[in-house]
Amino acid sequence: MNLHEKVELSKLTIQYAVDKYPRVFTACSFGKDSRVLVDLAVQVKPDMLFIGIDTGYEFPETLAFAEDLVRETGINFRWVRPSEEAKRRIDAEYGDSFVRNDQYKCCEMKIPAIESIIGDFDAWLTGLRRDETEYRKNTKLLEQGKIAKVNPIAFWTKKDVWNYIERKKLRNHPLYSAGYLSLGCQPCTTQGKTRSGGGRQGQFERAGRFVGTSHQGQECGLHLM
Repeated sequence: MNLHEKVELSKLTIQYAVDKYPRVFTACSFGKDSRVLVDLAVQVKPDMLFIGIDTGYEFPETLAFAEDLVRETGINFRWVRPSEEAKRRIDAEYGDSFVRNDQYKCCEMKIPAIESIIGDFDAWLTGLRRDETEYRKNTKLLEQGKIAKVNPIAFWTKKDVWNYIERKKLRNHPLYSAGYLSLGCQPCTTQGKTRSGGGRQGQFERAGRFVGTSHQGQECGLHLM
């Protein structure tokens, strides 16, 4: 498939989700994949609800970019956060360390944040792609968990994502220009590594995530729900 065909299939997938699941939202991290998904989703459902998880440890650049993008596009967006009770419990468990039992504190904050709203919905859309990591290579368009998870760009490549952003002239997160390949919270995200050469080609896309744990480059736990 060429990029145009992938775009149309992704939009059909989003339309399927909207038709089948009346209560649906789209996860939005404000990374490159979310930027594409935002653009596709509003073409299908202009009032789509977008939800971001604020763990309290976001990059300042992420918060600033989010504010600018919401203002620029007018998307229906809101943050969810862990409750004060959950934050106190996690802070007490972690103490002065950001990593405990092989898990970053910021990643731990994501679970109570999303669980606070997940029961209000039938499905959510994500920007997961099969070529991001070995772990995600079998990502399906539709997966079942606590609620249905729909992955409209699962079959896109990193090159597709950047080509779409460049063709549509979509403004994207400034930290990509600073050398970051995959963006999460500030404590658990580093710039990553290069296989060979520079630029966007030949790089381990999620190598800079969760460094110092056994799941470096894999998942924080959110997509294991």
